[in-house]
Amino acid sequence: MSSPVVLINVFEVPAGTESDFIEWWKRSSEAMKKEPGFIDARLHRSRKPDARFRFINVAHWETEEALDLARCRNKDVLQSLQQGRGFPATYEAVLQY
Repeated sequence: MSSPVVLINVFEVPAGTESDFIEWWKRSSEAMKKEPGFIDARLHRSRKPDARFRFINVAHWETEEALDLARCRNKDVLQSLQQGRGFPATYEAVLQY
């Protein structure tokens, strides 16, 4: 059995727009968690307010194909972010301790 696909998306979020960003993330996550292949997602916030990437989303999907289909079906919700910019990429685990 293969390992889940890990989506890591780091976000640049301007100061003062954090609440709007978090609301957007909640809406996006609600839509995505209904999709086949979704496992889980967690949003992390930097403890330092001057960090370049204020928020990091880590999500797990059964397959990259399931993630791609979910992105296509939820394009409007995902693109509705007004503030901030994301840099998504998918990863696979290669080592575990």
